[in-house]
Formats: sequence, C-alpha cells, structure tokens
Amino acid sequence: MTLNERHLDTKFCNRRKATEDIKREIANWEIWECSDPTFSYEYDRTVTMYVHEGTAVLTFSDGEIIDLQAGDTLTVQSGASADWVISNPIRNSYQFKDILK
Repeated sequence: MTLNERHLDTKFCNRRKATEDIKREIANWEIWECSDPTFSYEYDRTVTMYVHEGTAVLTFSDGEIIDLQAGDTLTVQSGASADWVISNPIRNSYQFKDILK
C-alpha cells in the first residue's frame, strides 16, 4: 500500500498513512484505548492521533465518513463532532494541537 492510498482531506479532518517521522514522534504522546462499540465526541481542541491497532468508522456532522485502521494518522480540527463506530477495539496515541492566535 502506498502512502497516497490512505490520503484523505475533508472539512474537519485529514487522514494519512503514518510516516517513519510520525512513528518516532508519537513516543511521547498519550495513549487512548476503547472497545465501546459506539460513542459521539465533540472536539473542542485540534487533535492528531496515530492508530496502533483496531478499526473504526467516524461519521462527522457534515456527513463525511472516515475509516481508520492500524497505521493511520488522523488530525481532527477543533469544532468538529463525530460519531464513532468501533468494529475492533482501538488503541491510539494522541496529541492535542493548540492553535496559537
């Protein structure tokens, strides 16, 4: 699979296959794990996450649907809201990206 096969940009987020640089960067990020099958989340801060394992589908408030799988990075913009459907328990590293004004 090439990096471009997982490349997706939408109004609220962007998804990419993780580069080696990202994989090194996540060493100091927080870990989040979830096996709940569904939940909703409102993003009050921009966040970038790296999926270590698991799969999920996010449906954003504008109707955009994004699938996640191991090896993906996803950046979600502040102000977005999404419904998560987790088909395999997911484990992510994440870091909030506060925007300087």
